[in-house]
Amino acid sequence: MFTFDHTTLLFSAVLLAVALLTTLCNPFFRRVRISEHRPATPEADGEDTTERTDEGGKAVGSSAIPMLPAVSIIFTPHDNAEELSKNLPCYLDQYYPTDFQVIVVAPQNDHETSDVLKRFAGNKRLYTTFIPESSRYMSRKKLAITLGVKAAKHDWVMMADICCRPQSEDWLRTIAGNCTAGKELVVGYTRYEDKTPGYRRFERYYQARYFMREYQHGKAYACPFNALLFRKSVFLDEEGFRGNLKYLRGEFDFMVNKYARDSNLALENAPGGTLIEEMPTEKTWMGRHLFYMENRQHMEHTLRHRFLPWLDQTALHGNYLLQCTALVAGLLSGFWTVAAAAGLALVLTLVLRILIGRKALRRFGMDLPAWKVITYEIAIAWHHLGYKVRYHRANKYDFISHKL
Repeated sequence: MFTFDHTTLLFSAVLLAVALLTTLCNPFFRRVRISEHRPATPEADGEDTTERTDEGGKAVGSSAIPMLPAVSIIFTPHDNAEELSKNLPCYLDQYYPTDFQVIVVAPQNDHETSDVLKRFAGNKRLYTTFIPESSRYMSRKKLAITLGVKAAKHDWVMMADICCRPQSEDWLRTIAGNCTAGKELVVGYTRYEDKTPGYRRFERYYQARYFMREYQHGKAYACPFNALLFRKSVFLDEEGFRGNLKYLRGEFDFMVNKYARDSNLALENAPGGTLIEEMPTEKTWMGRHLFYMENRQHMEHTLRHRFLPWLDQTALHGNYLLQCTALVAGLLSGFWTVAAAAGLALVLTLVLRILIGRKALRRFGMDLPAWKVITYEIAIAWHHLGYKVRYHRANKYDFISHKL
């Protein structure tokens, strides 16, 4: 029966209040500013401006962009001859009014990669070097990057992944526009290509929002993206990857964790400054999660970074658990008022989360059915649990180069 005593009304009000409050514990609800650039003309190269807006379209400030700096882009392919052949022209053909070079550091015995590089040998922007076979007991990826940095002829150096392609021919121009006074790091947004399974695209974007907010609040932790600009002089003065050379992966994460300070990092997440990453294989997808779980144990500010995702997922699951328990208990015991309030709270939760999620997805060009926000949000915690189980079962020597 429907009853309206003080206890029933209070509990019903609590159900509705929890539904509203926990909906706000949501990375999609927290605003992430998106870079917006007015179209530049050749005459404006030295005085272009960048206007930034939040997700409500409100301008949050603009800053002058000086003459674009010369840039060296480093790639370190490993068994990526096909990707190199397909994506290297996208970088060599960038429209960039200032000088830039592309450095490829490849394994000495990778003949397929060597054959691909020979086809581009006539391009004056391309410089090629190789990792000596004698290099052992350290991350060959980090060694390759270090060799590339030392070979770079420009102070601004970019690490990028050859498995990604620029979304536009103005990609370098867009991201390098953030190389202003006081900045020593520039992170470029990366997303998966559209044919990647929906959940994987969603999870990457969901997690990326935490990192982007940290960047925009001067609390950078790591880098889940595949483009990072930094200064060669700072890298060499601070001894590069010293302190984490034995960890096989995590080069982007360790760079940001070590070198980001207060407001010296800029984020470029406009469409023109975005990289599109190819659909990951199952091995690549799982490896990325497992290596991250290992690497974060050796980075600073890990607890601070993990608190907000933990809070959001706890609120999400706690709210659903409370609503479902109240709904079932109300139906079984005949407390229809409680059951009705629980049902209303559940509907309110679903509607608000779908609306908030849809707006955030569209803002970043994510083409996913809005209703999947509900199932994907819930799935994140359970997928994470699966990654954790796999990580604890893994041989920890798989994550390091054994000896230094």
